[in-house]
Amino acid sequence: MKSRFLAGTCSALVLLLSACVPTKPAITVVPEATSFGTITISAGISHETKMVAHLYAFALKEAGYTVEITDTGNTRAEYLEAMQARPLTAQDVAAPPILASPEVSARSTATNNPQTVDITPDYTGNLLLHLTAEGTLSPTDIAAAKDRATRVPTVEPSTTASASASATASPSSSAVATEPPLNVRGMSSSDIISALDKALPLDTSLLNAATAENKDALVVTRATAEKYGINSIADIAKHCPDLTLGAPATFEHRSHGLDALKTVYGCEPKKFVAVNNQGELSDQLANDTVQIADIFTSSPDIEDNAFVVLEDNANNFIAQQIVPMIRTDEVPQGARDAINTVSGRLTTQDLVRLGRLTTGENSITHQEAAMFWFDSLTE
Repeated sequence: MKSRFLAGTCSALVLLLSACVPTKPAITVVPEATSFGTITISAGISHETKMVAHLYAFALKEAGYTVEITDTGNTRAEYLEAMQARPLTAQDVAAPPILASPEVSARSTATNNPQTVDITPDYTGNLLLHLTAEGTLSPTDIAAAKDRATRVPTVEPSTTASASASATASPSSSAVATEPPLNVRGMSSSDIISALDKALPLDTSLLNAATAENKDALVVTRATAEKYGINSIADIAKHCPDLTLGAPATFEHRSHGLDALKTVYGCEPKKFVAVNNQGELSDQLANDTVQIADIFTSSPDIEDNAFVVLEDNANNFIAQQIVPMIRTDEVPQGARDAINTVSGRLTTQDLVRLGRLTTGENSITHQEAAMFWFDSLTE
């Protein structure tokens, strides 16, 4: 079965793909790549980011780089720490170094530090929410935190270790905010990326975001949509007291979760059921255990069950484009170009197709799926 996939046998995948004309993205071979050292990619925090990490790895190998994919855990805090980690010296403990600004790093020649993760794929919206405490921090808070992080310590050496700066901003009682918190819900895709550029930890930056995204969506069965004559969250709001909502446990407390549905749409479900597994949640929606479900837009279950995605006219669920975050001074231009080539081609429908290939019966590995995407998937 796997060999047929890798051989690109179109007949075995006619129902999966809209076409089987090879349109392999052109990756430029970089002559100096072989002497650069190993580029380390984090698998990220989800099945989709792991899949994208393998797409990046395949592109980088095509360009001539040596690549390693590593598991950095299931949280953003863990992968962000891995991107900041490096071996400590006695001088480090005595006084943290001044960190170079992204502008300076971008002009410098990339160097490889084998102790750090160099690239991590993530979702734009959720990364911004993580870095801004669910949107409660203002741009002033973020700028002040970065200023503190780059300031040369003036206290005694015995206390400087505790004064080393955090890469993530936090509210400060000593700083007077001059701007309101970010209105994340009102942001467009480009607004989110612009805000991310300002909120990123020191020495990190973003490459091009893909159009592919994997965002939250409220979904109902076609029978429910027809029963109530609905096609949007606003339409279903008045029926929420009669319906059970299923979603990941975190939905209960997230900025776009239960409170937001009540505030933005006036939707208060009869009952909330926490279901973390998306496959199980789809099953519960299909068998009417729940009547509304928070299912991610790249899930094949939406198409396979003909579920109806309710329109989110108030933009409660913000954009979640796939974006590569990099250590600015450790990813050379040739590697950036290879990854940007992937981002320029990757679509949400690709995520759906790749999800089908790497889950369920007769699934193939992420590495095999990445090879298949490069050789066979079309725009």
